[in-house]
Amino acid sequence: MRLILNVRHWLPILTFCPVNNLPDFIYVTVKFETFCELYAVRKKIKELLSLKTIFMEDAAKLILDAFPEATEVTVTLAFNRHVVVVRR
Repeated sequence: MRLILNVRHWLPILTFCPVNNLPDFIYVTVKFETFCELYAVRKKIKELLSLKTIFMEDAAKLILDAFPEATEVTVTLAFNRHVVVVRR
């Protein structure tokens, strides 16, 4: 049996768009094939992204680099208007 763990948070994280400096509310999903503690992952994601001026692509790469055991990171805007997916 193969373990696949998806970690999501239910409240959006507030970031700012570097182009127009408007707020972006993003959601992050991180996929693992090993066990990771949910609270620790969500806390780390919030610390890395909250109130930062960052592109969605850079946010996804930052999260992927922060979790070497992660296999995929998805960053979406509210209502799935824009979606960025990075994979190992």
